[in-house]
Amino acid sequence: MKVTREHTVGIVCIIIAVTILLITPSFPAGQEGANLTGPAFFPNVLAIAYILLGGLQLFLAFKSKPKRNNNNIKQSSKKDPQQLKRIITTLEYIALMVGFFAFFKPLGFIISTILFLFLLMWLLGVKWWKSLLISLVYTAIIYLLFGMLFTIGLPAGILSVVGL
Repeated sequence: MKVTREHTVGIVCIIIAVTILLITPSFPAGQEGANLTGPAFFPNVLAIAYILLGGLQLFLAFKSKPKRNNNNIKQSSKKDPQQLKRIITTLEYIALMVGFFAFFKPLGFIISTILFLFLLMWLLGVKWWKSLLISLVYTAIIYLLFGMLFTIGLPAGILSVVGL
């Protein structure tokens, strides 16, 4: 059996979801009597959706028949340069996610989110100045919405020195 892109997408979705479900129990509890809708509620809902969709993706990938090459030419055993580039890009995204999770508490929400969004957009080919501007704006919006309006405790990290 050949592992296809569909298999990989399904597996990555499930791995991300399981990681989220392992992290969210450490989130603070919700208000008394409303433990269901605490800070972990939305990430858990998304993680369950990721598990379901990742499982569906795997099911469809295993169900589909592999495409056959109609040519009688044997494919070379050398790796396609595009395939190698896709593998490296996938590893970059995984490393970026792992770095975001690893540095979220030490650096804090603001710095780690700005870095994550900037690097993600930069990897996707967005110009550096646009990446920086968008990551600053979105981080500010998320911080104001969740940190200030919903009063969800976001890690301050190294910015705790200045009182953020």
